[in-house]
Amino acid sequence: MAGERTSAGRLLVALALLLVLCGCGGAPNQVASIRIRHTRVWRVLPDRARIPAPRGVALGLEGEVYLLDTAARVQVYGPDGEVRRHWRMPESEVGSPEDLTALPDGRIVVPDTHYHRVITFDRDGVELARFGEFGRELGQFIYPVCAVVDDEGNMFVCEYGSNDRIQKFTPDGVPLLAFGGFGTEPGRFQRPSGMVWLDGRLYVADAANNRVQVFSGDGGFVGVMTDPSGLSPALRFPYDITLGPEGRLLVVEWGGGRVTELSRDGTVLGRYGTAGAGDGQFSTPWGIECDSSGGGRIWVADTGNRRLVVLDREGDRG
Repeated sequence: MAGERTSAGRLLVALALLLVLCGCGGAPNQVASIRIRHTRVWRVLPDRARIPAPRGVALGLEGEVYLLDTAARVQVYGPDGEVRRHWRMPESEVGSPEDLTALPDGRIVVPDTHYHRVITFDRDGVELARFGEFGRELGQFIYPVCAVVDDEGNMFVCEYGSNDRIQKFTPDGVPLLAFGGFGTEPGRFQRPSGMVWLDGRLYVADAANNRVQVFSGDGGFVGVMTDPSGLSPALRFPYDITLGPEGRLLVVEWGGGRVTELSRDGTVLGRYGTAGAGDGQFSTPWGIECDSSGGGRIWVADTGNRRLVVLDREGDRG
């Protein structure tokens, strides 16, 4: 009996040691937090006795921030959060758009989702151009949601609605090519919803497939972002993506209520936020923007909480 008790004791000690070793071995895999020194909320202007929900956010010239909401309005904020001006989309009876983009020359591009077109405005909301119509052919759209430009000014527009694809246009709106299609296979999409152009590559938030895909400028499939271990970054309905400091990528997760920072090799560098309505929480966020060259300030369209959240970073992740 004494021998049995000794053996059992040794087994318990061995199991305890194994648990300690496993715990130590797992520590390097823990994801660091994006260090935030200050958070604030910029108000969304009321509309007809209600507060619309913000959807898309973009950083323009001279530090101005453009916010698109469910009232089909574009609100323009100064660097300190004061609302300077706003305008409405030409039509919104059947639905409001989801996102907007600020071009380097100051123009604002809005894929007018439920009207199957893309509209370009000047900084004050004066319409400059539009293209697109309903359909599935090249140059037509079902539900366009996001637009970005490459270094030559060519525009990529992603859309969903059983026509989940990306089209490329000249700076004048002439269609060049289309790629993708509905599906779960690599190179195909289920609700592509956010894009960013970086160093000759197009990074696409493939929301319902819970991944970020990468393409060349001619639509060639480069890969699905994975970390060096070959695993995916475990994203939960990534709805928008933007460029962060030092060439990093920031993804806002509609299903995770958080912001995730990725390296271009797919490594998760940090995360911030949880699902909820409190400080440091988000509810079904749709949009994200970052001042990638000016200190790394982050704006999150906290859609479910009907607020625009501003995050000031301490510096590098830690």
